[in-house]
Amino acid sequence: MRTAEVVEFRVDLLEIPRIGEGVSHDRPQNWEGFESYLEEYGKTADFANTLDRRNLGTLGGGNHFIEIQKSDAGKVWLMIHSGSRNLGKRIEEFYHNKARKLNERYHVKLADPELAFLPIQEEAGHNYFRDMLFALRYARENRRRMMNIMKSTFLEFVPETAFLREIDIHHNYAAFEEHFGEKLCIHRKGATSAKSGELGIIPGSMGTASYIVRGLGNPESFMSCSHGAGRRMSRIAACTGLSAEECDRAMAGIVCERWKPYRKHGKAKGVLDLSEAPQAYKAIDEVIAAELDLIEPQVRLTPLAVLKG
Repeated sequence: MRTAEVVEFRVDLLEIPRIGEGVSHDRPQNWEGFESYLEEYGKTADFANTLDRRNLGTLGGGNHFIEIQKSDAGKVWLMIHSGSRNLGKRIEEFYHNKARKLNERYHVKLADPELAFLPIQEEAGHNYFRDMLFALRYARENRRRMMNIMKSTFLEFVPETAFLREIDIHHNYAAFEEHFGEKLCIHRKGATSAKSGELGIIPGSMGTASYIVRGLGNPESFMSCSHGAGRRMSRIAACTGLSAEECDRAMAGIVCERWKPYRKHGKAKGVLDLSEAPQAYKAIDEVIAAELDLIEPQVRLTPLAVLKG
């Protein structure tokens, strides 16, 4: 998650190319991170390939977004929600398969096959953590490139724009940290770090507010907070249970592309994709109120223009 604040509240509709799910650059992108990773780990890893090079600097799909927002103080903010694209997913699948085989070899009884694990002392466990860290580096570079495009576009249309500060924070990752006097591996799935004084981002939906927050370092949550509002409807339930008319009303006054056909197969085939409509998400103000023991709200942001993945 990444955001940048600008000084004045004056926005024209910007021409930003759509770079959604499955859409990549025509050519591989250069980044020193690829070369340094392959030079050190190329014999033991199969990542940093052509797909990853073409995806670098693109938004992705699902709930990923680019937004132009305004604060209650009248300042404009630029926000991006994107991660490591397909790279993180492939890393997860690759090592999960290794974990299953390892657990079977040692006759480990799992409550669910999805809970297969890799001991960090094992070579595969060590390599997983190494490759996950590479995916985090990739995700940060991915967001940085998109934010640079947004900045240059803003400067083209509003030359007097001044960028004041940036916040960049990871979500859906693991980290070794000390809590309660022990070194633990903290898995933040659907969560971000909220250490004391740490600035973070909790988005709502494409039609509701998002928040810049300051962490309180609550030890009971392992110094974490929610990554966003969270869904209250599944994607299929939203597509089949909501109407375009009510979703349009929820997006009144916000510049965005309207609803396209659902691109995946299943029960929602042939209907409009309403999976990211505001109604599919929990009320962000209630979510923030429920975690005031974890964070302190700093800035409330409302969307002006939204580009979804």
